[in-house]
Amino acid sequence: MQATKLDLIEFHGRHMISRHLFPSPPSLPLTPSLIAVVEDDPGLCADLVEFLQLRGFEAQGFRSAEAFYRAWPKKRFDLLLLDVSLPGDSGLEVAHRVRETDTTGIVMLTALDTDNDQVAGLGAGADAYLSKRSSLEVIEAACRSVLRRLGMAKVAHMAGIGTPTPQPKTRWCLSSQQWKLEAPNGHTIDLTHAELIFLGALFGKPSEAVEREQLLGLLGKPDSLSNLRNLDNAASRLRRKVQQACGMELPVRPSYGKGYTFGAACEVSA
Repeated sequence: MQATKLDLIEFHGRHMISRHLFPSPPSLPLTPSLIAVVEDDPGLCADLVEFLQLRGFEAQGFRSAEAFYRAWPKKRFDLLLLDVSLPGDSGLEVAHRVRETDTTGIVMLTALDTDNDQVAGLGAGADAYLSKRSSLEVIEAACRSVLRRLGMAKVAHMAGIGTPTPQPKTRWCLSSQQWKLEAPNGHTIDLTHAELIFLGALFGKPSEAVEREQLLGLLGKPDSLSNLRNLDNAASRLRRKVQQACGMELPVRPSYGKGYTFGAACEVSA
């Protein structure tokens, strides 16, 4: 198999230059996917565009959110490879704006890679969140994975697959294995272990009050006044966290004298 030689991207002190042999790209559709690379670093933007083109995609670079807005939505992109720290509108703002009207895939590629940064990126509508320390192979694989999922969803929608047109999602979904909460608008929030236990107890009895003492027991905390206050504070922080991440109010309500109630349709998945 013929190989193509390409320098790895130099992330200006953040990534060492090395050389790799990349095999020929896998078979692509007759019309290559069009990827918008939104990155303010001119060298990095050009390198990413060149790499994606060598891998069989069509790619166009933009140095700012405003430059991208001048092309989109008139020009339809299949996927955005998006930096978070942009001049003007940030990558998070771009993702929010695109996701309001468009199903375009979004892969965030950024130096901001703490847990909170990832939560914010995924909450803004990103399908994948990668560190700029990721190799080119990982970047390509993430792009292909997102495009593949979008393509399968489109084919299923066009074929109908013998089912009624899906209705807008109205349930909150708690993933017990992945420690994630998915809001009805599709945004996903990463949870701590304590938050997972708290919501798991409420999801087990939707619209019913779960006593504070029971919640403390599940969390491994003794029933004391200070721990009851800590539980109330934790519930308030969780509501704020969800509101900030997905723009929706978490329907966790205190039932005075009883405990807490989850007042919306919900389900628990593996």
